[in-house]
Amino acid sequence: MRKGLIYPLLSMAVAASLLAGCTGGQQSKDYMEENDSVTVYPPDTAFYGHLGEGTGMSSLELITDDGDTLALNKTNEKTGEPGRILGEIANYTDQYAITTCDDNQSVNVALNINQLAQRKWQSDTDKQHGFQLEMNGKARSLATGSYKYNQWSLYNCKLILLRESEGVHGAETRNDTLDILKLTPDSLVLQSNRKNIPEKFHRIS
Repeated sequence: MRKGLIYPLLSMAVAASLLAGCTGGQQSKDYMEENDSVTVYPPDTAFYGHLGEGTGMSSLELITDDGDTLALNKTNEKTGEPGRILGEIANYTDQYAITTCDDNQSVNVALNINQLAQRKWQSDTDKQHGFQLEMNGKARSLATGSYKYNQWSLYNCKLILLRESEGVHGAETRNDTLDILKLTPDSLVLQSNRKNIPEKFHRIS
């Protein structure tokens, strides 16, 4: 899963923004209304790569996909607040997405992409809501129903799922933006920007 996989979704969002501008919409908004199909995002600021051997109890070393090396504190030395680590730090070959703070000195969020993808996730409360993410950016739903996912990507350590659904005028495509609140090898908690209600998932394979 590389940063470039975000671009197909964002290009759709930018196109929607330009269309809104041509028809008298407010271009100053960085998002569309809740019942519109896509969201417009500012640039992704996350770094993507794998961990280096300098990773330890108090620091993370990230070897970026561009070949740069970042040495980051796990705790912000100015505020004393720890960064959020999503997933286990178990394998240096795992792919990571990391957002930073304190002028790129500290971890804000570090996400283990391998532990998010390559797994089947099933909602604890909705049997119709389950999905599997592939490292190449493809997604699929585990059940037939209203959740018909076909692509996914990351944006500032948030999960974006591209979903097809039946609307008033036929098939509609929208992207769901989900905050990743918790990630372990066997559990996942997501919160939709639309609903603001956490949803728990468990790993089924």
